[in-house]
Amino acid sequence: MRPSVDPSNIEHVFESEFAGVGDAEVVAAIADGARAEAAAAARRLAAIAELKRRRVLDDDERARWACDGWDSAAAEVAAAMTITSRKASGQMRIAVALRDHLPLVAELFSRGDLSVRVVGAITWRTQLITDEAVWAVIDTAIATRAGTWGPLAEDKLIAAVDALVLEHDPAALIVSKTVARSCDFVVGDLEDENGTTSVWGRLNAADAAVLKTTIAAMAATVCEDDPRTAGQRRAAALAALGHGNHHLLCACDSPNCPARESHPAPKSSIVVTVYTDQATLDGLQNTAHEPAAPPIDAPSTPTLPTPTPAPVSSGTAILSGTEVLPTPLLAELLRNGATLRPLCTAVDAQPESGYRPSAALARFVRGRDLTCRFPGCTAPAQNCDIDHVIPYPVGPTHPSNLACLCRKHHLLKTFWTGDWELTLRPDGAAVWTSPTGHTYTTYPGSRSYFPDWDTDTGPLPPPPTAQRFNTDRGLMMPQRQRTRAEDRDARIKAERAQNNSDPPPF
Repeated sequence: MRPSVDPSNIEHVFESEFAGVGDAEVVAAIADGARAEAAAAARRLAAIAELKRRRVLDDDERARWACDGWDSAAAEVAAAMTITSRKASGQMRIAVALRDHLPLVAELFSRGDLSVRVVGAITWRTQLITDEAVWAVIDTAIATRAGTWGPLAEDKLIAAVDALVLEHDPAALIVSKTVARSCDFVVGDLEDENGTTSVWGRLNAADAAVLKTTIAAMAATVCEDDPRTAGQRRAAALAALGHGNHHLLCACDSPNCPARESHPAPKSSIVVTVYTDQATLDGLQNTAHEPAAPPIDAPSTPTLPTPTPAPVSSGTAILSGTEVLPTPLLAELLRNGATLRPLCTAVDAQPESGYRPSAALARFVRGRDLTCRFPGCTAPAQNCDIDHVIPYPVGPTHPSNLACLCRKHHLLKTFWTGDWELTLRPDGAAVWTSPTGHTYTTYPGSRSYFPDWDTDTGPLPPPPTAQRFNTDRGLMMPQRQRTRAEDRDARIKAERAQNNSDPPPF
């Protein structure tokens, strides 16, 4: 467990260290800190590159496993840095590019002359290069020009990289036109704020015209007193369309709204899992409008009467395991027909007889964990497998033996046993032991949001001794059609071929 931070020490550092120095010294400390941060990042990436060299072997018989050596190494990086495995894999790609193809850039990086963002951009813009001679030219040019442009000239460095790639290997140029080659629709972005999610995409012209007309017609179904802007009504109409509705619920406060009287109550065919507690339900009862359709699957179906003064606390609600949902938005979901599933209490401490947990037990485990229990992983619990930490039937179907794991980390724990080990404590704390013997402890996600919720489910019952069980049920690791390296080579080859067949992007 990481040591706790002493608040008094933080106050001393931030208030005293630079209190007696001049402005020039303060600015110099900022620059020195940026260089030191970059140098430390370079050292970390060098260590990641070495770990990859040791863990990912060309002749490894597990190279065609769905969870291969790269995944296991990425898990080690992710646990050490407390990041997702996907981000850890990206760190490994950058590290390999610096070690194998850009040694001069790596040297500048280690001296603090290039920032982490610049190095990430350089390695990304050169990922389609396959000729070592081109790598050498670009590496030398960047190392030369970076010294004259300044250590953090990101836009100039990227422009220089693109110019060099276009000059020496046009097929390796990454351009925005690759995104537009096919239709796509994307929901969510890394920089989204809580309560809202970015949506963008590309449709064919006919489908886009139909969607535009449908949304405009739905947005026009509210009365003239609806307080939302035209853009907000279009966004709400798209959300309503996703729930199978063909009209938009009016948001005015009038009890005699003609739009509400002329349209049926909204419906929702999709259950969006919201984890909340009784405090939130009480807050909604005191602050929200009466819903068009009562929520279900709650301990007691709440009624939402006419608004009254807000309580001191409206409680907490979590959407998809990690996103805090503002209480007003939760009330709006209920008005639009969403299903509410508050946190359930701890289940019976007795183990269940079957392998698959009951609905109540599964709901408890997902509500306790909220996300995959591997260090740094943010996969929502509803998308995870519920794993028997001690394999069934030696390990019972009991909450103290069940944990949410995304499919990748489930495979890692199951098939890389001996390298990765998992122990689950009665309070839900998961202790992972890596191939190097390092231990990482993750705690149930609910602990961060619902600290008063007791998730301790007691010790496991003793294992059966009357007969022996074979926990090897003939399961086999899913296999890849091609190794990860073969997949990457094929992707680069395909993108280069596409670039060769397209006209220049200007």
